[in-house]
Amino acid sequence: MNIGRSVKKLVIRDCANYDKVFNNIKDYCCQEWTKGYRCIFFIKENAKCDYFDRAVLPNNPQIEALYRAEQQAKIEGCELSDQSKKQILEEKSLVAGKIKIHCKKCGKTFMANNLRQQYCDYCKKSIRREKRYLKIKNTP
Repeated sequence: MNIGRSVKKLVIRDCANYDKVFNNIKDYCCQEWTKGYRCIFFIKENAKCDYFDRAVLPNNPQIEALYRAEQQAKIEGCELSDQSKKQILEEKSLVAGKIKIHCKKCGKTFMANNLRQQYCDYCKKSIRREKRYLKIKNTP
């Protein structure tokens, strides 16, 4: 996966400061006052933009993790392998869109799909069994 290409797509789609063409300036950025008002990501590889880091990047956890890992690798003087990129993507895809919640029954922290979920998987199964047992017991 090419991280630079993914970042450029994210800039085009989500960045409020980006405009494809403005006053005959291709890839215009209203935050960038140098280099002919062009977006820094379209000028050089491995660029850094504070607005992009704070406002745009957190919208996509997978690209954010890859971007940050690549920046750290460049600081250390090495490159990310394809295997490490795949591992980061798998980790973030499992967690993307999930929320940490405490189970109401056992108190264990778990990753929930939404805020309405109250119990971890184990407690959810036991509560269903209890309800089923009470329903069978109370029927005449």
